[in-house]
Amino acid sequence: MEKTLKSFVDAESISGFEKTIRDVMARELKPHVDEIRTDKIGNLIARKGKGSPKVMLAAHMDELGLMVKHIDKRGFLRFDTIGGWDNRTLPTTKVKIHGSMGPVIGVVGSKPPHLMEQEELKVPVKLKDMFIDVGAKDQKDAEKAGISVGDFATRVADFNKMIGTRVTGPGFDNRVGCTVLVEAVKRLKGFKGTLYAVGTVQEEVGLIGVRGATFGINPDVALALDTSIAGDVPEVKPSEACLELGKGPALGIKDAITFMNPAVKKWLQDSARKARVSLQYEVMSGGAADSSAIPMIREGIPSGGVFVTTRNIHSTCEVVDMKDIEDTVKLVTEAVKNAHKHF
Repeated sequence: MEKTLKSFVDAESISGFEKTIRDVMARELKPHVDEIRTDKIGNLIARKGKGSPKVMLAAHMDELGLMVKHIDKRGFLRFDTIGGWDNRTLPTTKVKIHGSMGPVIGVVGSKPPHLMEQEELKVPVKLKDMFIDVGAKDQKDAEKAGISVGDFATRVADFNKMIGTRVTGPGFDNRVGCTVLVEAVKRLKGFKGTLYAVGTVQEEVGLIGVRGATFGINPDVALALDTSIAGDVPEVKPSEACLELGKGPALGIKDAITFMNPAVKKWLQDSARKARVSLQYEVMSGGAADSSAIPMIREGIPSGGVFVTTRNIHSTCEVVDMKDIEDTVKLVTEAVKNAHKHF
């Protein structure tokens, strides 16, 4: 499973430019499904089985990124963010600009702290004061390298094993959910009904792709597979964020938009008992996932979010426990197997 996760991490794809990871996911899923296609907006939709109920599993394929919006006379790139960055993490981040002549490595820079006034040092560097240095001597030098306005950039970081079953890397939000999706599909055999495994686009910029996919499939029930915030780190109180690494999958009971459907909650709890998997529960006042948009489609689709706890989310060095991923796969697999008893 680590190999699958790493292959997805290596498939750099930000919101609106998900083709690379979509191709990798399609290759992984194809031998295990009856039909696979890409819809008009770019969602990957795989079908397995036939009949009722129709169960949809959705994992968003996009990750955070940057986009070039101006190249100045000295060859530095001004940029905009794609998705919900914490701008404090950006300075000195190594990035890869995906230009017309192939990838170009760059580094996010800003005014050196040695030259800042005391008042400037007290606040984070603003996005408008950052730039990407690609080593160009001037604007023409950058353009000769194939860089132009509208090119997207991804984070450059490695996938590494840590102590025990924990690993670190960029884009775990939501390469982890994609891994759960693919591994669950591989293990599912002999279930009743139809499973739709969907890799959605543009979740990070507004839960966009899942809306059309859900409308077209019109499932009886849907689960969004994603990551969520770990609270088991210094300076975070359990009352602020209670999820812990290694304690099993988390059910998203509430977020900024919606609540988990009660029937879905009971279904997942029953499935967890059968799969002998421990559950965690998350109640959040902010944030949202694909599961938040699904209940608003058609007459309303019962849905819920199943999350893998992640540290340093939305950064270049996110941390997850592979045991949590395995337990989430077990939960999702069992849930699909017994969905016909609940929906």
